[in-house]
Amino acid sequence: MADEFGELLNNLKRKGVYGSALIDREGSIIKSNLPHEVHQETFGIMCATVIGAANSANSELDRGRIRRIIVDSREGKIIINSTEKNVILAVVVDSSEKLGLLFEEINKTINTLREQV
Repeated sequence: MADEFGELLNNLKRKGVYGSALIDREGSIIKSNLPHEVHQETFGIMCATVIGAANSANSELDRGRIRRIIVDSREGKIIINSTEKNVILAVVVDSSEKLGLLFEEINKTINTLREQV
């Protein structure tokens, strides 16, 4: 299954996409293609923490589960996606990346993950 996950992440990789990772709800990296200089353990824990906190805040408003969080900075974005299967898909992109087509690819990846997990 790890090879299938790697293939899914590689399909997201293109110009403007810095890397991506599949993370469990506790923050452990399942599979990633993030650059080597990224401390993967910290990245995974922080993504899980962000989506967990957002889910808690959102439930107070009775709005259901979070689907996607976008962390927007000057140099780029981190797009943290819930798959509803206790797996988080995080995608890191450059600031120049157009998000419309990328969201389509992310949604396809999430649908595939739902079938596999």
